[in-house]
Amino acid sequence: MSGEGGTNDFIGRIRQRHRGANTSGREPEIRRTFVVHITRDGRTTEDLLFDTAPSIGAIAARAGTEAYVISLDVIQHRAGDRLAAE
Repeated sequence: MSGEGGTNDFIGRIRQRHRGANTSGREPEIRRTFVVHITRDGRTTEDLLFDTAPSIGAIAARAGTEAYVISLDVIQHRAGDRLAAE
């Protein structure tokens, strides 16, 4: 154990660095869209869009319990960008 206060707080230093990077204004804010690709019949696919990372329950609520999840993609946008569907 070190007698110096706070020098071993690795997580605290990372959080401080992260806060400093976000407030510097150098990088634009990133917005994420989560795209879940599903199929119900094994032939056709459907895309479900989510603003936050979906849970299994959220996917089942939108797709039903008989659908199969094929893949999950994350699309990153700048905060000011708008999607055509919006």
